[in-house]
Amino acid sequence: MKRKLKRLRIANKKINKTDFSKVENLASISNSHLAKSTFEATNLQNLKIKNSNLTKVNLKKCLMGKTQVIHSDMAHSDWEFSNLTGVKWFRSNFTKSNLQCTALQNAVINESSLKGADMRWANLTGTVFSKTDLSNVDLCNANLKNTRFIECKLKGAKYNLNTQLPFSNEMAKSMGMKNIPLM
Repeated sequence: MKRKLKRLRIANKKINKTDFSKVENLASISNSHLAKSTFEATNLQNLKIKNSNLTKVNLKKCLMGKTQVIHSDMAHSDWEFSNLTGVKWFRSNFTKSNLQCTALQNAVINESSLKGADMRWANLTGTVFSKTDLSNVDLCNANLKNTRFIECKLKGAKYNLNTQLPFSNEMAKSMGMKNIPLM
């Protein structure tokens, strides 16, 4: 009798520069080091990433709805065109990550760092950022309708005329945000 794998778990592994794009039903990644690996165009919905290093990982065009990232390092990772609706990120590092054109609606991002991340054209409708470092983030053309920022660092965050802010331009300037003129 042939047994079918229900949900794959990666735990306590160091597997760098690996192509995981054909992996199906990945349930969790914990205590692992998968730097410079690729998951491009993979269905990773409901994935739980905990205490792991996924720096410089390729997550372009992934379906990652309701994914949880807890105590993990995902700096310099590429999430371009990914669906991240309803994700929960807690105490994780996304410094200088590429989040261009992502769907990041109704997410909860708590005590994390997105310092210097590229979030141009991202849809952040209904997302809650709490105690998160968003310094020098590029939010040009992003949709921030109904987005809440609770005790966040926004100094140097860039926005432009097309950015839909949840507050006035005056309030954005008082928080240290920079209004970048359209080219």
